[in-house]
Amino acid sequence: MPRPQNELTLSQIRYFVRAAELGSMTEAAGELFVAQSAISTAISHLEASLGCKLLVRQRSRGVVLTEQGRSFYTRAMSVLHGLDDAVDSVRPEQLSGWLTAGCFTTLAPFWLPEVYDSLTSKYSDLTVRIREVTADQIHPLLLRRELEIALTYSFDYGREVTFEPICEAPIYAAVADASPLAARESITLEELADEPLILLDLGKSTNYFLSIFREARLQPRVHQRFESFEVVRSMVARGHGYTLLNQRPAHDLTNDGGRIARLRIDGARSLLQIGLAYRSGEALSRKGQAFADECRRIFSDD
Repeated sequence: MPRPQNELTLSQIRYFVRAAELGSMTEAAGELFVAQSAISTAISHLEASLGCKLLVRQRSRGVVLTEQGRSFYTRAMSVLHGLDDAVDSVRPEQLSGWLTAGCFTTLAPFWLPEVYDSLTSKYSDLTVRIREVTADQIHPLLLRRELEIALTYSFDYGREVTFEPICEAPIYAAVADASPLAARESITLEELADEPLILLDLGKSTNYFLSIFREARLQPRVHQRFESFEVVRSMVARGHGYTLLNQRPAHDLTNDGGRIARLRIDGARSLLQIGLAYRSGEALSRKGQAFADECRRIFSDD
């Protein structure tokens, strides 16, 4: 007979959540500074109390959530976040516990390290995990409560996700440093349309870049598509075409030693905002609000 649920402990829930996230009881034990046997025993007691299997143990391959485990994980995260908020409410000058946030994959190299440094410097008791995510991942991860908030672009995430704009992401054209166009300061979309386009082909980003041409009633000549920001830049630097981008590295060198030149696009507006995505109709925790505040401050300073 299952034991009553009042025998559940917070330690059991925390151990289960971290083992599920890492896919390994051994890794969870190392991170939480307890014996692996303590993790295994706690989760076994939790499963006995609930009367169902939460994790499937796979020899040499860690653990995976069962269907019931996935359901319990989502609600367990809500319990832990609520407890952390309760603790934070009586210590307004401090933040503790876990914050799991997201950052759009092409924004991450430019902004994630600064956001992370700022948060962990201000709140030494706060454990911050920031995941790189694509636009298509943001909606399901927010709704499954695997993320509380994400720094991203203003794509359509559906009615269940609120997007709060912070600033516009300026758009520019990049060409090879050896290109005759590199000596110019600006170029028009009409001039670019007949040139080979090296497209950053990353989910919703693809439609965005192509929409810049559609707004001007032009059809670009897509030559190659890549999901990597740096591969696109390297291909451009080697003279295989031009590209359109929003984020600006601190220098124009590519990873393989090439160089690109950046051109302003006359008559074209970005129409893309950088901002924050979070669950609609639900207040952010103090940790989520701290993440949002740091993002706003960093972009304002920039």
